[in-house]
Amino acid sequence: MRRGSNQLRVADYNQAVVLGLVRRSRGVSRADLQRESGLSSQTISNITRRLIDDHLIRESAPGGNTRGRPSIPLVTEPDGAYSVGVHIDPARLSAVLLDLDGEVRLARQEPTPQATNPSEVTALIADIVDGLITEAGIARARLLGLGIAAPGPLDVDAGLLLDPPQLPNWRNVRLRADLHAATGLPVLLDKDVTAAATAELRACPEASNSFVFLYLGSGVGASVVLDNQVIRGTTNNIGEVGDLIVDPDAEQLEWSGRRGGLAAACVPEALVLQAARVGLMPLPNLNDYVAVDDACSTLCALASAGDAVASRLLDRAARRVAVGLGVLVNLLDAPRVVIGGPLWNRLSAAFLPVIPDLVGGELVARDGVVVQGSAVGDQVAARGAAELVMDQFLAPRASALLVE
Repeated sequence: MRRGSNQLRVADYNQAVVLGLVRRSRGVSRADLQRESGLSSQTISNITRRLIDDHLIRESAPGGNTRGRPSIPLVTEPDGAYSVGVHIDPARLSAVLLDLDGEVRLARQEPTPQATNPSEVTALIADIVDGLITEAGIARARLLGLGIAAPGPLDVDAGLLLDPPQLPNWRNVRLRADLHAATGLPVLLDKDVTAAATAELRACPEASNSFVFLYLGSGVGASVVLDNQVIRGTTNNIGEVGDLIVDPDAEQLEWSGRRGGLAAACVPEALVLQAARVGLMPLPNLNDYVAVDDACSTLCALASAGDAVASRLLDRAARRVAVGLGVLVNLLDAPRVVIGGPLWNRLSAAFLPVIPDLVGGELVARDGVVVQGSAVGDQVAARGAAELVMDQFLAPRASALLVE
């Protein structure tokens, strides 16, 4: 628990502590705030008044079953602040507008431009942000900033996309600075798997959370949450698990380093290649990630409709993914695995019935590992990017990420 200080020189920190407690509680009295923060009653009174005046929190109606003088619960004012999160996947751009309650007000999805010039993607993101602000009718002053979840590797300090394997000609792209210039907003850049794990953590009601998040999109990655903290690694590039060997017979992809790796088992490009080789569908242009993603959707629909060949392909993919998850759980001693990302909703019907038992058979020192699908949905990375913006400006301890 983060506790405040009664020294006036850290008043901003104290205000963030109190706002954080209100945001997490969904209804808390001033007396509870005093007890949980360690601040004096006068400090709590002053801070809550400022937060009310700033339209970040409000007084709510007390419960109907209280005796005597009821305490007045404080709740966040949903319209008090907003953030936008955008996920750049090689196939799709996903964007969400998040309010202070953490609810998605609006969401958008567009095909990612396949042009080699990143400026086209930057311009599209700026248009999407403007469209969300206009449609929601919110004051731009209430928008804290823009969060971007992107495939790695990243240089978070410099705000650069270094050289994402599936985004050709995106070497050393100044994405944070370019989007700041295009939107006029503070911009935060983070890795897609880290943003996804952040959103999953926020959505979990448990008091203490530790889990591995397996991200499935145009690429594959993993993130780790330990005791309610998303682990980032020393360069903020944790989670490059695509080359983890799961089956020596699996295909090798041009952008993936090793034959038989996890990426070659389950990403859309690999699944579509396998389907084309057995005559299930024509092979799309593998450089067109939108076409590949659409073909993967067709494959999953065939499996859901009972096509035996499509079902066998997805069953084999599930077994390969289970091997990779077993390695990760054994390495990290994690009690829970969450699978999510843009591809997950299409694969879940084939994967969830078999993966938990398969992972259990791979474990060395732990029994009863829970394997479950994401509680957030296919926009988990975009939502996490928006959550990270909220944390950057409103959390008691500023994020390690830099904002342009």
